[in-house]
Amino acid sequence: MATLEKLTRLSEPSIQGAQAVRKIVKDAEDLLKQSKRDHVCICETHPKLAFLISDSHTQLKLCASLESNLRQHLADLESTTQLKEQQADDLRQEMATIIELLKDREVVENEFRSPHMPDSESGEVKKHTLYDHIDQEAVDALQVRVNDCLNELRIIGDANHEQCAQALRKIDGIIIPAAEDISVTWEGVEAIGKLVDESQSAAEEIAQDVQSIDHHCDQLRDTIRDMELEGGVLSMDDYNVLLRDTNEVSGIVADLDETLAGVRRRADEINVRFLQYSAFYDESTRRFAAVAQIAEIGQQYVQDVASEQMQYAALASAVDTALEDMWGLVSWYRQFHSAYDGLIAEVHRRRQAQRELLGAIEDMRARLDAVHVEELRVRAAFVDREGPFLPSDLCPFIQDPPPRYTIEEAGDAGRFASVQSHETRYSKHIVDSHAFNPPSPT
Repeated sequence: MATLEKLTRLSEPSIQGAQAVRKIVKDAEDLLKQSKRDHVCICETHPKLAFLISDSHTQLKLCASLESNLRQHLADLESTTQLKEQQADDLRQEMATIIELLKDREVVENEFRSPHMPDSESGEVKKHTLYDHIDQEAVDALQVRVNDCLNELRIIGDANHEQCAQALRKIDGIIIPAAEDISVTWEGVEAIGKLVDESQSAAEEIAQDVQSIDHHCDQLRDTIRDMELEGGVLSMDDYNVLLRDTNEVSGIVADLDETLAGVRRRADEINVRFLQYSAFYDESTRRFAAVAQIAEIGQQYVQDVASEQMQYAALASAVDTALEDMWGLVSWYRQFHSAYDGLIAEVHRRRQAQRELLGAIEDMRARLDAVHVEELRVRAAFVDREGPFLPSDLCPFIQDPPPRYTIEEAGDAGRFASVQSHETRYSKHIVDSHAFNPPSPT
């Protein structure tokens, strides 16, 4: 009975050890399953995450470039419209200034034609100025054209401005996760696979130790049953073997706990890496989705304003053309104003030249008359002296008087430029057909 009691006392720690080992086995199997599952997920996520990470900088750069271009376009819309309006305002001021100068510049020379007829009652003639020789209707029509184009330009620009601002507000409302500087090399995935293999080996070792403990518990149970049923006697050697195996159970459990700790440590390491991969992948996916959303907003804006942009560009070009025509008129009116000063000087110069020319003509007439009178006297003296001795049929024309030369004035003798050469008449044609006709606004 004493031996049976000893064996019974041995069974309790053995059974407890077996139970502890089975729990270790289950924990090891659960940890191994988790590690394998995490490893599979990492292997599946790695190529997609690696691509997203490698492309993230390009995505963010394109996104920043798109947003920058939109903001620049927004600023350009406002500045372009304002610039055109400022140019038109400056041009209106220049046109008003030169118009006032032309109105203030009175034409006083009698030779210049006035478009005003004397008043039927008072006989007075309205003040003649340089302004009377410009086409104010053409100027007004050109300014109306500029204003109409600017108004349409402002309407389209404001609408486009609001669409662009709305697109930017949508973009500002999108949160782009920051790009983490992480490493997702395939070597890291292989290292995780090695950890799984190590845990697999450890789990197999635990399973072998479980078999040993189960075998010991079976031997102990069978021995106790045989002694209870048959009343057999257990040798001291057999008892010592069972005692030794029972004493080793606690050590085996301790070793298995240590092995399980290694499995758990590797499982935790793998799980941490899995959580990192999952978090990085989710973050990269959100970043990619945010960038795609921003790109879609930008593309939609471009599509929405494509036709308006063409119309805006055409109007801007029309404004430039109209402003160029107006600048051409302003420039011509300035030159017209300054050319009038030259015209006055030219009129005075021609008057002086006319006076000098008339003096030379009178002198020439006097000389021609004197030469003619002298020629008459000389011819008459010859005829009186030699004529009686010359037959009349020998030289009939010897009795003819000398020819008389006169100076005739071509053109209007009453004007200061009465005597004109071919070159003078051609120059006057050039002045009349070009210089006094300003460029026609298109």
